[in-house]
Amino acid sequence: TYRVKVTNPYGTRTSNGALLTVGTVPVVTGQPTNFTAILDGNATFSATVSGTAPISYQWQKGGLDIADANAASYTISPVKVSNSGTYRVIATSPFGTATGNPATLTVITPPVITTHPADTNATTGSTVTFDVNATGTIPLTYQWQKNGADINGSTGSSLTLTNVQGDDNGTYRVIVSNPAGNATSNGAQLSVSLPATLADFNNGLLAYYPFTGN
Repeated sequence: TYRVKVTNPYGTRTSNGALLTVGTVPVVTGQPTNFTAILDGNATFSATVSGTAPISYQWQKGGLDIADANAASYTISPVKVSNSGTYRVIATSPFGTATGNPATLTVITPPVITTHPADTNATTGSTVTFDVNATGTIPLTYQWQKNGADINGSTGSSLTLTNVQGDDNGTYRVIVSNPAGNATSNGAQLSVSLPATLADFNNGLLAYYPFTGN
C-alpha cells in the first residue's frame, strides 16, 4: 500500500493508501485436445491455466460464446451431430487474457442398415447376389456370414455366389461396422433347387420348359 505525506510550514496531510498488486497474466499451459465422440455419448474439453487468480473462463464454439460454459472444462452430453465443430477457451484475470488453441469435436454415428438382403430362390449352377445398404460414419466395413459363420473374403456391400449348389443352401447375413459400433442385417434364406428336366409322362410327371421360340 502506497501513500504520500504532504507537508508545509503550517501542517501535514497524508493521502489515502493505494494498493499495488503485482501478478502474472494468464497462460494456457494445458491445451484442449481434439475429441472424437460417438453419437449420444459424452465429450469433454479441458484446459489448464496458470496465472494470478482470480481467473474466469469462457468456452467458445466457432468463435462464439457458449452459454454457461464458464469452467476450466466443458462437457457435452449427449453429443449430437450438430455439436461437431471447433472449441476453444478464453481465460481472463485482472492481469490479462489468454486464448487457448482450437480443438475439434468429431461426432461419429454407428451403422444403420436401411436395406436388408432378401430371400432368394435359385437353381443349381446359377449366380446369386445379396445386397445391403447402410448409413453411418465412413469408412464402413462389411463381413458376410453363412449360418452365423464368417465367409472368408466376403467383405463388400454385396455378396455374389456363382455356380450355386445344394451345399449353398442356408441363411446369409452381413455385419456392418465402424468405430462407433456395428449393425447386423436380417438373415436372407437361399434355397437352391435342381433345374427342370424332361418329364417322364409314363410316371405321371409334368415338365415345364421356358418358351425358346423353337
